[in-house]
Amino acid sequence: MKTEALFIAGTATYLPPATKVEQAVADGRFDAQDAEDTQLQSVCEATDEAPPEMAVAAARDALERSGHRAEDIALLLHACVYFQGLELYPTASYIHREVLGDHSALAFEVKNASNGCMTALDIAARSLQATDDVAALVTTADKVGPPAIDRWNSDIGIVPGDGASAMVLSKRSGFAQVLSTSTVSDPTLERLHRGDAPFTPHHDPTLPIDLRLRKLQYLGDVELDEFTRRFRAGLSDCVSRALHDADVRLGDVARFVVPHFGRIVLQREVLAALDIDLDLTTWSWGRTVGHLGAGDQIAGLDHLVQERAVDVGDLCMLLGVGAGFTWTCAVVRIIELPAWPTQPTGFHLGGGRI
Repeated sequence: MKTEALFIAGTATYLPPATKVEQAVADGRFDAQDAEDTQLQSVCEATDEAPPEMAVAAARDALERSGHRAEDIALLLHACVYFQGLELYPTASYIHREVLGDHSALAFEVKNASNGCMTALDIAARSLQATDDVAALVTTADKVGPPAIDRWNSDIGIVPGDGASAMVLSKRSGFAQVLSTSTVSDPTLERLHRGDAPFTPHHDPTLPIDLRLRKLQYLGDVELDEFTRRFRAGLSDCVSRALHDADVRLGDVARFVVPHFGRIVLQREVLAALDIDLDLTTWSWGRTVGHLGAGDQIAGLDHLVQERAVDVGDLCMLLGVGAGFTWTCAVVRIIELPAWPTQPTGFHLGGGRI
């Protein structure tokens, strides 16, 4: 979708302290060969922070940086992958109340696996383009832990990290202009994350979720080359549509914000598919925080801007992929390097900063 006068007005990230991979290996939590294969350096691990609280911290910063008031936000989309701290509870409404107060806005939760924030960005962009609404807020937050998830041994080539991110989309102004968005899906690949696991009436909390087993079950029936072919085709189609609608070429893109996968998975599923240089991606930073569930892309763009790793005029492509499978891309042009204050390093559980 080609977008008109749509901007990213503010971004923010909340990240808890990171654990060095070498320490996880020394502690016996992470296999040494897996550490070598992923080439990750560290992974963020939250302690007392609940996902909604981390989302609120990031959202408050993003809203303040955007220059918008709470009443400007007409739509709030919260994307997540994992348990948010309380069953049968609308997390998006909590974020709405804590960040926007009682100002009228629609608040929904988006569950689209690791493509969550990009799906939410695409939906918010389409909503703003089709209405008279001024701005939308996208938030993400994820936290993993036992007994449901063994962080260091739950997946193949990917280690989940904890954290939150937020982005304000605006029709008024911002530091980056969104030129296009694109989403593509291929449900023939959905069994990769299901394997032979049966549907059950509830999750057994005594058993950690084993994505490794599910993927191996799937790959026992489907050749890896066939999966990779279809995966690359979906990603390439998504990228081509976004580039076409933005009226730019892949070679025009200065930086690529990529999922925080391990090195082998990133190379096979993204870099090789698009023939892009690792040095043009956010890999060097992503490998220090881990895969932030639904939030890699907002966090990655926020990092590029904060670190001045982009210049005014640069084109950036945000690449998202989620189990199912879906791919979402956004092409944005940096039009300003904002002078934002340094983000706080944490907050009290009551919501106040420290």
